[in-house]
Parts: sequence; C-alpha cells; structure tokens
Amino acid sequence: MKSGVGMYWSEAQKVSERALSSGELMPIATKALQITEGGVTYFVHIATANAGKKLAATTVQANPFKPYEAMLYVGDAGAQHVCLLNKFPVLSPHLLICSKDFISQSTLLANSDFEAWLLGFDRDDVLGFYNSGPIAGASQAHRHMQLVRTSIPLNDVICHRQLPFESFLYEFESLQADRLYQGYMDALQQLELIKNDGIHCYPHNILLTAKWMLIVPRSTNNVEGIFANGLNYSGRFLVKRKEQLAWLQQFGLMKYLTVCSR
Repeated sequence: MKSGVGMYWSEAQKVSERALSSGELMPIATKALQITEGGVTYFVHIATANAGKKLAATTVQANPFKPYEAMLYVGDAGAQHVCLLNKFPVLSPHLLICSKDFISQSTLLANSDFEAWLLGFDRDDVLGFYNSGPIAGASQAHRHMQLVRTSIPLNDVICHRQLPFESFLYEFESLQADRLYQGYMDALQQLELIKNDGIHCYPHNILLTAKWMLIVPRSTNNVEGIFANGLNYSGRFLVKRKEQLAWLQQFGLMKYLTVCSR
C-alpha cells in the first residue's frame, strides 16, 4: 500500500478482518458501557480474556514493532515510519504509527513524527493519542503514536478549558505538522516537561484531533490497579473486572483522571 492521506482506514479495515479471522488480532474489550457523571457520558469497557495475553515489552530485545507481524501491516507512513494494527485493540481498527528504527518512547517527538501521524487524519472522527513512557501508560518502549476513530466524551470540557488538572490546550484551524510540532514544544516548555538533557521528557499524554491538541502531565499510571493511558483523557476507560467498574463509579471518573495527572 502506498502511504497517503485517506488510504489508511479503508486498508486498515481489510487488514483487521483478515487478522481477526486468522487469530492474529486479539480484541481485549467488551462493547462500551455508558456512565454519566457531571453532565458527561463516559465510555467504559471491561477487559476480555485476550487482555491477559498482552505482555509489556520494555526493552529493545522484547520489541513487537521490530520486526513487526506481517499480518498487522497496513502501510508505510513516509520514509521513517510504518502503520500497523494494534494487536490488542479496545476499538478496531486501532492504528499505530511506529518509527522504523528504535527510538525511545520517553524522548521528545520530532517534526517527522507529526508528519507521519497526520497521514491518518483524513476524517473528523479520528483521535490520535500518545503515551510518553510507562507512567503515561505506554506498554512498549518503541516510538509509536496511536489512532482510533471515536467520539470524544470530554470534548466540550476540554475545549472550554474546564479540566480540573494541569494541561495545555492548543487549538488550530488546520493540521500542519510544523505548527503542531512547535505547539507541542511550546507546551512541553510551559509545563516544564523537558528534562535537562534536552532529549528526554517527563511523563505526559498527547490527545490530537482535527481541531485541537491537548497535553497532560502524568504522575502515575494507575489508581487501584486501573491503568490509564492517553485514551482515558478522551473519556474512555478500560477495567479488568466488574468490581473495578463499581469502584470507579463510586470514586469518580474525573477524580480518577485528576489523581493520574500531575
């Protein structure tokens, strides 16, 4: 498949169907339940048995993206990145834009990362997210940005700057990689997320849509065994058991996000 805007999602659907039939694709969540809190209707999934097969790889030697599984290949994303299916999706298709060579997930994104990431933004319902290191919810050390198609329960709260925790919102009229990169760097500097070496960064999540980019600093990757990555900050959750769902409802979904933030 040739890389280019508008081609990923149709190809990804075909690849997903083949990979699901062959057993290479292992969805890890039930259909979403809806929970309303504070005027927001959140989506909460309960993990399936496949979730237990998802192993965290924190070294280059245990790297599922180099080499990647051929059945999960969607297409090249420019010269430096490849587009793959997430083997363990909550939503499907779930795309990963991975660097071809190993780059640490805890180092700063480059302009080329944004150029590759934006190739998947050919629709208004696309949500991109990025987990900068394990504390931010990254399960793999290899550089990868993510893409799903979904509504965003917290969209209005985000756009009205009503999140009760530290964040940076960058709004724009069009998706341009160089401007997004500069907005990202401005956010990291303002939030003091760049480490002294100028290469690595403190844990944070990025959410990216066709109209805005949100950066959220992170302090922990879980509360009471319920883990959070960037997708959670859109208003979508994954729990392992119904007991965790009950706990989350009682504790409060927004309170949970606040505790996970800095």
